[in-house]
Parts: sequence; structure tokens; C-alpha cells
Amino acid sequence: MDGGPAGVDGGDLHRFRVLVGGTAASSFGSYLNMVALNLFVYQATGSAVATGLFLVLRMATGFVAGLVGGAVAARLPRRPVMIACDLVQAGVLVVFALSPDDARVSLLPVVAVSIGALSTTSQLLLRASVPDLVGPEHRLRANGLLVTGRAVAMALGFATGGVLVTWVGYTSAFLVNAGTFGLSALVLASVALRFPGRAATRPGAGPGPAKRRGLVLAALAAAPAVAAVVAIRSVDAFGSASHQVGIPIHATRLHPADPAAFVGNFWAAWAVGLVAAHRLVSRFHRGGRRHDEWAFVIGTAVMSGAFIAAFSGIGQPWVLLVALVAGLADGVTEITYTTRVQAEPDPARGWFFGLTAMAENAGLGLGLLVASGLLEVWTPWGVAALMHGLVVVLAAGYLALTVRRAADPPHPADLPHPADLPHPAGPHRAEDPSHPTDLPHLADPPRPAN
Repeated sequence: MDGGPAGVDGGDLHRFRVLVGGTAASSFGSYLNMVALNLFVYQATGSAVATGLFLVLRMATGFVAGLVGGAVAARLPRRPVMIACDLVQAGVLVVFALSPDDARVSLLPVVAVSIGALSTTSQLLLRASVPDLVGPEHRLRANGLLVTGRAVAMALGFATGGVLVTWVGYTSAFLVNAGTFGLSALVLASVALRFPGRAATRPGAGPGPAKRRGLVLAALAAAPAVAAVVAIRSVDAFGSASHQVGIPIHATRLHPADPAAFVGNFWAAWAVGLVAAHRLVSRFHRGGRRHDEWAFVIGTAVMSGAFIAAFSGIGQPWVLLVALVAGLADGVTEITYTTRVQAEPDPARGWFFGLTAMAENAGLGLGLLVASGLLEVWTPWGVAALMHGLVVVLAAGYLALTVRRAADPPHPADLPHPADLPHPAGPHRAEDPSHPTDLPHLADPPRPAN
């Protein structure tokens, strides 16, 4: 069922729900893995530094996967690659689970690299394929289903990770994790959806690394709004590090008798908001690229503001409400961001998702280092106010700039002459899948602002 562009029917969205179930299973395994594996690393090594290095290696390989993800999306058939990603992760975890304790420690770098690279690649390919799987008109709904599935998987994975380790031990927990990736691979192999195949290319036309970098830059120049979205996502990931590191510290200071309950309730409320985001976006979405961009930027600012408020010392009922708002805003940004980038044609779409994965991993990695250092001398609220405050300032600046540009349309003399616009027909038009490397032609013809 892989191949080139094809029409979609009403059943594709139903079959996509089945696919969401499979990806939610692997996401559940990933979040369970985050709990169980991080606990194992710390207990096996007795070193916070070793635990941090494990996380850094995982993010670094995710960054590399984003770097090459655009080429993978453009050059390789996506379904087999995604199945291979799941099966390799399952195999690595089975070997890891069945190895003696001493051998497990030596295998930790292999586990970090496989999970960081393969999970990022699989997620990138799925996001880039959504318009082909369900049709461009259904991509908002499909993205909402993906976010909902991720929210449920995250809540269950975080809730059961520690319990599973306590009840059945690390070996069984890692085998359960491997089983979720196997289930995801089975669903991918059996679901009757047409994934995009390998892009058709002329003999000898494949670009080398230098040319690919030029094509990516040309694609970003043709879609400056997407470049702004990528930049905001990177700063958002940087700011998010402040609450990922700060919440356990804040909970310990606020509720020293039972900090785990506070953290669990916080993330449970956040997950409820994430689930509700799909319904909110479906009800109020107005369509159009600009609306997606603005909803993404506003949602990012609201989410950062909510996390700042969560550290301000307010009572627990209000903290849970703030956490719900943060989860709701996070879901809105996730849905609108993916929907906006999916409006770009292939192969630029795959490059953009790869760039975003790079930006998110780099921003979060840098943010973890900065937040960890600042929390040694500042309160969690001060660190969150600084790092999430940067996100709010950037989002507000982008909105102010776009509003100003919308209120000041270009003078007719500044618009290009019709003769200079790309011709809609011919062998190099953007819609022609046989020339995926002609990225400079991907931009829509400029039009006067309404």
C-alpha cells in the first residue's frame, strides 16, 4: 500500500485511528521507558552525572536524526523505515532486558542511541505523511488524534512506569516496553493506508550534502513563517527545561512529606488538558495558514505563562488548574504547529519536520544544562520566570511584527510583475513529484495582502 500520491476516501480517517492506536502503544512504551530506564541508570551507576550523560546522548542522537530526517523522508519508502525503527528498538530492548546487570550498563549507550535516533525518525516520518494518509482537508483532525493518543500514552506511561518496576522488576518492564514497539510495527505493517513511497528522481539527480543544505535554506527562504515556527519551537523547548528540572525540586520544597503525589497530580492535570486540546481546536479552528501560525504562537505564550504561574507558590487546587491550562495550550500548539508545517508540499515538508526535531532537541539539551546550573543558586520560580519569560517575549514580538505587517500591506509598486512569477505549468512546477529537489520553486506566488 505504499506508493505515490493517491486519492483518499472516507475510510482513511477510520484506518488512521487504528494507526494512532499503534503509535500510542509505542509512545506508552517510550514514556514507561523514560521512568524505568532513568531509574535503572541512576541505580546501576549511582551517579547523577551518568544519568545526565545518558539523557544528553539520547537527545544528541535525536538531533542527528532530525538532521538527516529530511533526506530519509524524501529518499526512502516511509512505511518500511518506520516498521524497521520499531523492530530495532524492540530488539535492542529485548537484548538489554535479558542481559546480566553488568552487561546492561555497557549496553546503555546502545539503548540511548537507538531510542533517540529511531523514535525521532519514526515520529518525523509520520508527521510528514499525514496529509497523504488522510488528505489535506483532514490533517487538523488527524493531528488532534495523534496528540490525544500521545496524551493518553504519556499519562499511562508515567503512571505505571514506577509501579511496574516495583511490582515485576526491571527485566519485565523492559520486555513490556519491547512488546509495545512490536505491536506498533504490527499495526504499521497491516493497516490499509497508502504511505508516500520513495520520491521519484531523475538518474544522477540526487543532491549531495552540500546541495541538500542549499535546498533546505532555499525552502526556508520560501516559507519564512515556517522558519519562525521552528525558531519558536526551539526557544519553547529551551524554556520547557526549567519546569522539567524544577518541578521535582519545587514539589520537594512545597510538600516534603509526599512530593511524588504533587508531581503525579500535576502531570495528570496537564495530561487532561492535553486530551481536551483536540476538541478545543476542532471547535474553534478557522482554517488558513495564518490562523494556524497565530494559534501556535498564542498557545506557546499561554503555556509558558501557565508554567511560570505554577511555580509562584499558589495553592494546590490552583496549581492543578494552571497545569490543566498548560496542557491545553501545549496540545493546541502541537496540533496547530504540525498542521501548519503539513501545509507545505513534499519534500520540503520532511525537511521542515527534521529541522524542528533538531531545534527541539538542541533547545531542550541546552535548557537542561542552563536550568540545572541556575537551580543551584535560584528558586524554581526565578528560573521558570527567566526561561519561560524568554518564550513569552519572543512570541509577543512575533505577534506584534505580524500584526504590523498585516496592517501595512505592500505598495502595488513593490509587488512582482506577473511575468516574473513562476509559471504554473511545466516540468518544474511545485506539484510535480518527479522533481522533488526543485525546492526554490515551492513557494506560493506572492499575492497582495487582503
